[in-house]
Amino acid sequence: MADGLQAHALEAAFLALRAVLPTGQPRAPKQFYALGDLQSAFQSLRAPLATAKARGGLINPWSLAGLGHDEVRNAGALAGLWMTEFGGETSSMFLAHYLRAALPTTDWFEALGTGYRVETEVCPMGDAADRVDLIIETSVHLIGIEVKIHAGLGRDQLDRYKASVFRRAELQKRSARIVLLAPFSPNVPDVSSTSWSDVARAASTAAGASVVGRSFVQQMIAAFGAHVQAF
Repeated sequence: MADGLQAHALEAAFLALRAVLPTGQPRAPKQFYALGDLQSAFQSLRAPLATAKARGGLINPWSLAGLGHDEVRNAGALAGLWMTEFGGETSSMFLAHYLRAALPTTDWFEALGTGYRVETEVCPMGDAADRVDLIIETSVHLIGIEVKIHAGLGRDQLDRYKASVFRRAELQKRSARIVLLAPFSPNVPDVSSTSWSDVARAASTAAGASVVGRSFVQQMIAAFGAHVQAF
């Protein structure tokens, strides 16, 4: 008897729901464009796409290189692009524009103009636990750059790196700076925070606004900026 009453109650409930539920198939969305205009738009894109394909501009070379979001590989590529041995003045401009965003109180075009060196995976005082991703060394500056993409910071990581870099700078009679390149901004004293968008902007500025006429070096730097923009 109880089971019969429950079944009757369920049937009544479903009948009540039927009255408020939508019926029939959903309507197709309204078309707000003319098919002829759309066909004309795709037709007009054929020539520019063919030109871009002929120039090799449809695939980012850094995507082909398999850098992905790997921190070590991207830091290594960035270090190479900053070296004057790779791109001469364009590489120096790329680094100067980035450092200007990170440490705006210094004229980095002048500071780098006297020469500089870029190193990767450096232990400033020989301790393997304090391996800094990038070190920029000029005649008067020592800049440690820690690179992050998806990983977070370890416990007291920046404080340890700061102590190590500052100690090395003191021994070398240089001015020490610490920069974090990451998609987040921790509140750590004496550490400048930058994002991958800063790298992308510096790359675009160094490569020049006009795509036409870019040198191979400028193309590679611009492509790297596009590669890291979404980090």
